[in-house]
This record gives sequence, structure tokens and C-alpha cells, in this order.
Amino acid sequence: MVRKNYNFRAVLAAYIGAGLVVAFLIHFIVLSSPKYNWIFPQTSTTAAVIPAPAPGAK
Repeated sequence: MVRKNYNFRAVLAAYIGAGLVVAFLIHFIVLSSPKYNWIFPQTSTTAAVIPAPAPGAK
């Protein structure tokens, strides 16, 4: 059986690209959480919104 030779630079570029995609995905998920969002911080007044009671509720 003949073994294929892989292009080292192409494999390295693919690994780096996949790593960057995963890193950006993780950072955007963490940044979208209210606890770690430092770009648009939520104040205590906007985070603790009390919903109105349902119509007809006592």
C-alpha cells in the first residue's frame, strides 16, 4: 500500500484556521453572556426586570 504525502504547510494552515474559528466562537459565546459582557454591560436596573402579571391574575 502506498502512503500519501501530505503538504505540511496546508495541514498547518488548516489547523490554525480551525483553531481561530473555535477561539472566536468561544469568545463570542462568552461575550454574549450577561456576566462577562464588558462591551455593553447590563446595569442592575436592566438586569432585574420584573415581568407584569398575566391578565386576570390575582
